[in-house]
Amino acid sequence: MVLRRLFGSAPNGRVFMRPGAAVPTAELRAHRVRHPAATGQAKSGQTANFIVFTDGTPSGDAAAQAMLNSCEADYAATQQWFGGLTPPSLPFYVYADPNAGGAYHITCAGTDVHVLSDANLAPGFLTAEIVEVFEAAINNGWDCAVTNGESLSRVLAFDRHPEIAADFNQTEQDWWASGHPDHVNDNSAGDTDQLAAGCGDLFLYYLHSQLTFDWPPICSAGGRTLGAGYQSLTGYDPQQGFNDFIAALSTIDQGGTLSLPPSGNPFPIKT
Repeated sequence: MVLRRLFGSAPNGRVFMRPGAAVPTAELRAHRVRHPAATGQAKSGQTANFIVFTDGTPSGDAAAQAMLNSCEADYAATQQWFGGLTPPSLPFYVYADPNAGGAYHITCAGTDVHVLSDANLAPGFLTAEIVEVFEAAINNGWDCAVTNGESLSRVLAFDRHPEIAADFNQTEQDWWASGHPDHVNDNSAGDTDQLAAGCGDLFLYYLHSQLTFDWPPICSAGGRTLGAGYQSLTGYDPQQGFNDFIAALSTIDQGGTLSLPPSGNPFPIKT
């Protein structure tokens, strides 16, 4: 079975979990203010917009350094996607944390972020949380607690860090195999609904790679659903957009399974 790293929600926080990892409920409830000493953390380094801490283990040190090496470039890319916006409550306080189980922050706007102590994965996990902070700041409909914001944080993290993308392909396959329900025009699913997020990932890829909209206008369009964003961008009825999206994917259906590349993005598809 392909490994899945799952975004989702937990008591008092937004989390992005690795498969089999326990949600760090106690840490989420306790982490209300910035107290690195209380968590056994030491400052690893600082950039213009990030202060990064380590737990002092070799894996924590390596993860902290990896994030320090990439965070400003990832922040700059995200800022460009969101039209030059600067979110409030900077800098980010980032903790390489062996108990994170993935990555988490208390709210979508929260700039205190715990990230797993894995040098290969930590930069991508951090990027997803950076995107969620920008979603909250732009306040135009993206919501990390439901499908549209959840999916955007995933695909933009994958854009910057394709090394984590392949592990999410199964969520796209599961959505397709389940009868591909419309989570483009229904944004009621929470951020733990992996079928909905799989649909959202593919639809955002469709907007970007099939319909050739760049990420900045997609982020600027926002909307209460992905379909509303599609309508803002194209001027067409969102239900027609979903129907065309399904028709395109149907051409790569192989007995109930989509033919997907490792990136999870099958577009553009010749139809």
